[in-house]
Amino acid sequence: MKKQPTFVEWGHHSILMLFLGFSLCAQSAFAGLPEGAPGSRAAAMGNTGVSIVDSWSVFNNQAGLAFLEHMSIGLHHENRFISPDLSFSALGFVYPVKPGTFGLSVKRLGFTEFSQTKAGLAYGMKLAPRFSAGVQINMHNINASGVYGQTSAFSVEAGLYYTPSKNLSVGVHVVNPSRSKIHDDERIPTIFNLGIAYKLGEKVILTGAAEKNIDTNPNFKAGLEYSPINNLFFRTGFSTNPSLLCFGLGYNYSGLQFDFAFSKHQYLGYTPQVSLSYVFGAKSAVAESEPKLP
Repeated sequence: MKKQPTFVEWGHHSILMLFLGFSLCAQSAFAGLPEGAPGSRAAAMGNTGVSIVDSWSVFNNQAGLAFLEHMSIGLHHENRFISPDLSFSALGFVYPVKPGTFGLSVKRLGFTEFSQTKAGLAYGMKLAPRFSAGVQINMHNINASGVYGQTSAFSVEAGLYYTPSKNLSVGVHVVNPSRSKIHDDERIPTIFNLGIAYKLGEKVILTGAAEKNIDTNPNFKAGLEYSPINNLFFRTGFSTNPSLLCFGLGYNYSGLQFDFAFSKHQYLGYTPQVSLSYVFGAKSAVAESEPKLP
């Protein structure tokens, strides 16, 4: 005979179900949140990383990996809305080969009783000196303790990256174009992202992007990065759906890059986040993020 949950267990599961409900509502109503975009540099610039090449391209646009020439590793953590139950962490690893570059990524959202994990294997390759493409295979896992168990699924994502000049870059990225399901009637979000980055001289980068989850309204984003002195960066940005104001700073020391960001949601409050990455064998993490063009 199957053992029935105790009253305490039911109470515990009720709290879990409330969290699950909040998570689902947040994903539906606030689908523009940076669910799949670790990296405090892009986060401080309104989550406009689709057109930026750096170690975090393994998450933001795998086509950017093709322009990376050194191995790197990055760690990211954020405390969403300053709630320990919405802790989000990520690990990215980049390994160049000839031709192209491989990337590994893992990210996790949640706490002991409920968590969502996504692991991906990526590859980016130049198709021309200024044009590249990338693809990633993902495994998703949702784990809920007790009677709810866990479920897993697979998906793909892909991107394109083009630099018509040394000052201008364009990125395109799509998540789950095959509309894979995580459960019987629940699909993994399908998201299209188009962005540009323009470099004004040696100190300023302007970014803009349009993101469309096929189940929600479009999200328009913009950002700015300013470097008043070598190796120090100030950043700001915003997005429209949801309404986010973002800001942060970064500092580079040799191949070590430290980035910090804050975002403010119009209803849910602040999210602090920090990223640390190291580029092996490079004189500067900043130089590594600038594509080498003919």
